[in-house]
Amino acid sequence: MNKPTTGEVIQQVASGLFRKFGFEKTSMDDIAQKAHKAKRSIYNYFSNKEELFCTTVISEIDHIQQRLAETMAGDGQPVLPRLRQYLLARVELLAEAGTLQVAMKDKHLEGNDFRFDNLRNRMAEFSDWEHQLFKKVWYAKPTDDPPATVEQQAVAFADMLSVTLNGLSHTFFVEDKYEQYKPSYEMLIDLIVNSVFVQFVGHDEAMRR
Repeated sequence: MNKPTTGEVIQQVASGLFRKFGFEKTSMDDIAQKAHKAKRSIYNYFSNKEELFCTTVISEIDHIQQRLAETMAGDGQPVLPRLRQYLLARVELLAEAGTLQVAMKDKHLEGNDFRFDNLRNRMAEFSDWEHQLFKKVWYAKPTDDPPATVEQQAVAFADMLSVTLNGLSHTFFVEDKYEQYKPSYEMLIDLIVNSVFVQFVGHDEAMRR
């Protein structure tokens, strides 16, 4: 295993502090002290706390997207089991992404604070990527419907799944109820796959896929 670079070490330390104290209450002095670095040396890698925070969260998003893409890969494999694994992996990866959870709770990201533009853009990119992925799940269904109808159905399916997952993510990681619902999450995923998906596809066909 390659030794972490200085920049990666700083991010790891910062991530732990952001998770524990939040963005506002974590200072560059705190990060420098915890990382055993001179404060000025941290500025060689990150121009300010906002850049360090955004870079750390974006790294977590990149990791999540890569892992989820790997989970859904495998042409020719049944799509329904892959979707189930995707949904299970999604919440587990979000649970590990503590700095992203801080960002999800941070009120600064809800406004137009230019300091977080890069992070907001990356979050939007992930949402768009996931939405396109869900559309591909729908397109995997054999159909005789006209292309325009299939597109409308695919968008509706992706919209519903995205809204459902965003609602769960908010409950788990903004309202801090992940541990409360963790024991029943797998059952929750089964309900999503076997009811929301079946609502679009039909029970018999869904079970064959």
